[in-house]
Amino acid sequence: MICNIQVDVNGEQLFFVDKDILAYYSNRVSKLYAKIINNAKLIFSDFPGGSEGFELITRFCYNNGTIEITPSNIFLLHSGGSFMEITTLIKQTELYLEGIHCWTWSDILSGLKQCNMLYSFLNKSPMFQVFLNTLLGNLTIPSYDSSCPSSSNSSSFRFSTSDHSPKSSRCNTHIEYWKFDDLSFLNMNLFENVVKSMISLHLDTSRICALIFHYQKSKFFTCYSHDEKCKMVETNINLLSLVNGSAFSCRALLDAFGMSLSMNLRTNERLKLENLLGSRLDEFTVNDLLVRGKKKEVFDVDLIIQLIKSFLLEKRINGLFAHRVKKVGFLMDLLMLEVAPDPFLKPSKFLALAMALPDFARESHDGLYHAIDLYIEVHARGLSEEQTTKLWSVINLNKCSMVKTRLNLSLNENMRLLPFDHKQNRFKGSMNNDYRVLGKQGSKVTQDTPKFVPKKSRILVDPCNAKSLPRLCH
Repeated sequence: MICNIQVDVNGEQLFFVDKDILAYYSNRVSKLYAKIINNAKLIFSDFPGGSEGFELITRFCYNNGTIEITPSNIFLLHSGGSFMEITTLIKQTELYLEGIHCWTWSDILSGLKQCNMLYSFLNKSPMFQVFLNTLLGNLTIPSYDSSCPSSSNSSSFRFSTSDHSPKSSRCNTHIEYWKFDDLSFLNMNLFENVVKSMISLHLDTSRICALIFHYQKSKFFTCYSHDEKCKMVETNINLLSLVNGSAFSCRALLDAFGMSLSMNLRTNERLKLENLLGSRLDEFTVNDLLVRGKKKEVFDVDLIIQLIKSFLLEKRINGLFAHRVKKVGFLMDLLMLEVAPDPFLKPSKFLALAMALPDFARESHDGLYHAIDLYIEVHARGLSEEQTTKLWSVINLNKCSMVKTRLNLSLNENMRLLPFDHKQNRFKGSMNNDYRVLGKQGSKVTQDTPKFVPKKSRILVDPCNAKSLPRLCH
């Protein structure tokens, strides 16, 4: 056998071949035939599939233009044939792909692994899109047969179901999730292509989100590089922003991306994540919001304020928005009690947190009163009279039953609470809830005082005389 030229494939391996045989099948080599002298070296620096792919091409050429095509080599042959401009091989692979509807799930995975390796070369190929559409159809068509073909990982992600559940329902749930597990090997570019194709085909959005979350969970801790983790998180955030937010649960979103808030994400992707999280703020718990601050602050209050802004930008639909805002108001009262003891939390940030919600978010200001009282007590030495006055001016005594009760029980009959004109507008940042207490301290607090009243509480008085803020002592 004559071997009159050398072929360097991607710097991986040298192949000694007959240029006449290669030129007979390859239009690319044929065009260079006159320039190729014996013992010359051809260098292919970007051959798809590397040395494995080129070896398949040489087998095809040395076997009179025939080779066994299988799901495990079809894309290597197709991409190699396209690179070498071997028309007959391209037609053979396209013809073989027409029978893809007969492929098992294991066959599809074999082809997908090749696409994962050859993605940069295949992503614009019509043949690849045909294969991808078949893959998506296989992911979304329900299966009613418990003996459906599966991979070696088919035993994972089983869900316990009642014995009275329909057999078809059990099989469909099981198949869907072990297929997601089998797709965990996809590189980020191919995974993004798969998900965008699912979105463009208007497939079930809840299934799309389930795939994104599963991929995030399975890949995050296997990424060794911080930059790689950031890229994966940013890609998945962009994908989730393309689907309806109601398609996924808040808990799944928090589990998948909550820790990502502490990563150095790009500004655009971070805003998208904050918008996704903020839109579901009423489903949070206090613990969900206790995110470590970036600087000295124990908790990231700036993030919480941003989530509130994102939540308030959501469309007011079905008349349920007021109810959701009230849930957030209750949540913020609990949160403010948690962050108030933070010695590094600036008064301006605490004030911004107290004023972030509209007035109708709180039917009662008792929780807000407790939080402000605690903050002032912890930070008393570092607060100016003006800062203290601004904090107390947030309280609306007409909504503060606890303060009214203390006033009624602690002050004598000659004492009266005279509220100033209410001109609250929290979004414009005005602080004009001013109150005056006249008279002097009187009777003691009785047993009817609510149990949640602290032993020491401040009563808001004329802001013009902040020094007169008294403490009621038992």
